[in-house]
Amino acid sequence: MATSISLFVVLSLLNLGCFSQKDDRLVVNLPDGKVRGAEYSTPINNFSYVGFLAIPYAEPPVGDLRYESSRPAKPWKGILNATRDAKSCITSDSLIDPSGESEDCLKINVYTPSLKPDHPLPVMVWIHGGAFRSGKSAKSFFGPDYLVEQNVIIVSLNYRLGPLSFLATSDHNLPGNLGLKDQVLALHWVQRNIEFFGGDKKKVTLFGQSAGGTSTGLHLISKRSRGLFRAAIVQSGSGTCHWAVDQNARTVAFRLAEWIPGGNYGNDTGKLKAFLKQRSVIEIMTASQNLLESTVNESLPEGIQVWPTLEPESEDAFMTESPYELLKRGEFNKVPFMIGVTSEESLLYFRGLNHVKEIAIMYDHEPERVLPFDLYPNSTNEAIAGETIRNAYLGGRNRRFADHLVAFIDYFSDNQFVRGVVKQGDLASEYVPVYLYEFAYFGGRNLTDAYVPGAEKVAHASELPYLFTQDGYNITTDPLDVLTQKRAVKLWTDFAKYLNPTPEKSELLNNVTWTTFNNQDYPHLVLNETLQMRKQIRGSIYSMWNDVYEKYGRKPIITF
Repeated sequence: MATSISLFVVLSLLNLGCFSQKDDRLVVNLPDGKVRGAEYSTPINNFSYVGFLAIPYAEPPVGDLRYESSRPAKPWKGILNATRDAKSCITSDSLIDPSGESEDCLKINVYTPSLKPDHPLPVMVWIHGGAFRSGKSAKSFFGPDYLVEQNVIIVSLNYRLGPLSFLATSDHNLPGNLGLKDQVLALHWVQRNIEFFGGDKKKVTLFGQSAGGTSTGLHLISKRSRGLFRAAIVQSGSGTCHWAVDQNARTVAFRLAEWIPGGNYGNDTGKLKAFLKQRSVIEIMTASQNLLESTVNESLPEGIQVWPTLEPESEDAFMTESPYELLKRGEFNKVPFMIGVTSEESLLYFRGLNHVKEIAIMYDHEPERVLPFDLYPNSTNEAIAGETIRNAYLGGRNRRFADHLVAFIDYFSDNQFVRGVVKQGDLASEYVPVYLYEFAYFGGRNLTDAYVPGAEKVAHASELPYLFTQDGYNITTDPLDVLTQKRAVKLWTDFAKYLNPTPEKSELLNNVTWTTFNNQDYPHLVLNETLQMRKQIRGSIYSMWNDVYEKYGRKPIITF
């Protein structure tokens, strides 16, 4: 009996030794401390890679650090277990889920094909979307599997969201843009640490979608981001989208505080900030939700929200000048970038055909709604500007969006995304190579079944399942779905590797050469079943928007 127990102990110790050696192989020694990752295998191809989850890149922004710019994480002792997803940052929802959300959320993930590659690997840093009020970087949500198979390192990060991040008073007390400053700190972390994961800090490509795309577009403009990446991919967002810059941030901040008992501080921004630091997360997020719901019909279908804003000049400022004007003057981070949209962006925001018609009727009854809220015509010109926009989409006067829902979907997509995306590419193309695309493939992995007769069905975020895996989401094996995934992944990763999405002819890509953008014929790649280059994205519609802003926009133009 004693012999058998001794044998069991010996075998157990041997097993522990084996596991210990295996674990040690997955330990990386960083300047701040050691981290232990885990091995993963990609679906279908069974490609092996190593992932490190929830590494802190900043001190927790809690207590007195709430509403302050993030600070680098402090070193830790021992080995940090980096094998579980981080909690997301607090999202703009009055019902906080303590099991999945936390103010202590500034964490970064790294996925590498090899910790010791033959040569340092290109790096792609992902910024998630979510209207600057929701979202997360979790592996369970943005699995890197398709991308790491192409021998690139994928990094993803959390950043502060909603009123805990973007609430601003347009002065030095509460300048705003904390989430964007979190992203800058994360990019500095990449520069200091990525070599320990086998990455090349000189070959960083920043990419993001929706609010992450707009974040990426703003990093292209911000002095704070200079030198932190050599290329960018801007998906369904931009630094010139009208929602990229909140031009009424101070008013919004005070209005939000008024929803909290005792939160009326007049114009005293110092007292307002001190007050908000003492309030609970539930109080702040409930106030934000109440403000949003109370203003749904005030200016936007989605109500008043907190977004990035222009700050007063300071060493810490992320953005102090008009993105539009900086791009126009060529005063931005001159790196090549891809930028694009889906073919029916706005479909994601409608709950079926009846909801589309309901909102269209609202726009018919209140024609001034077609005017972007960053456009400021005087009362005399308001009717003229509105009629110009409606006529461009409806093809004449006295026609209703409710009777032409395809036109309404086009208008809504252009107003929220397309014109701003094309404008950043347009302005920047005078100085750097710009590759414009339209994702127009509808297959088994698309995220919405919303449909308007006569329109396509490729809504906002439709490209994401062809770039990332997601736990619990069906990975279809339909040949066209798989082909589209392989094409998208190759274009994205080749751009990260070579600064050109089609550096050579490829049968996978139908031997297409993706030519750079110019403002004569607006060449763009359409990612559909066939993959092809086209000209004149949105045609005369884009020219109409240019004319409207030139005639009626307040100068200097900030967004588009």
